Amino acid sequence: MRKILCLALALSLAGATLSGCAQTGETVRRNPNTAIGAGAGVVGGAVIGGLLGGKRGAVIGGLLGGLAGGAIGHYMDEQAKDRDRTNQEYGYSAREGIRLQIETLRVNPAALAPGETIDINLTYAVLTPTPDAQILVTETRKILRNDTLVGETSIDISREGGTWRSTVPVTLPPNAAAGNYRVVAMVESRGVGKDVQEMFFHVRP
Repeated sequence: MRKILCLALALSLAGATLSGCAQTGETVRRNPNTAIGAGAGVVGGAVIGGLLGGKRGAVIGGLLGGLAGGAIGHYMDEQAKDRDRTNQEYGYSAREGIRLQIETLRVNPAALAPGETIDINLTYAVLTPTPDAQILVTETRKILRNDTLVGETSIDISREGGTWRSTVPVTLPPNAAAGNYRVVAMVESRGVGKDVQEMFFHVRP
């Protein structure tokens, strides 16, 4: 049983509140792949910290502007490939030092209606010269409409070498404006560098 250390900070903006730590812990127990979640209707952002697979991390998230009143769901992650396989597929050499590279950024579905949920899926490689190397990686997902930021999540998490896959679901508010939205995803680590990808999704009237 994964041990969860849960710390919640509610940010009081427009009366938004965050559900308690016990509820989050119960969600994690029901789904062991679920690491951390943020409460519905968070306008200015929220923080929940915990132990993710034995590695410390904290999710920060918020929906703003036209997406205020929506919800950021539970962060989920898994190791898709181990270090040896990842390094082999990239033709990686230890002389290159530590590298980060995004493999795919996907949104599912690519078109949805107000009130529906979109998953922002990110897959990236952590290339390390030694099996015991651990680096602190920051995953950031931004949602923009007409170049205005309307949502953002960020997580700091310790990663070992390998290919990692993570998902953040976002439920749009019932009054979400129709049109095209841009998702910008970034992985970075201090002293290592960063990689960025972006794509679009469409909200139907």
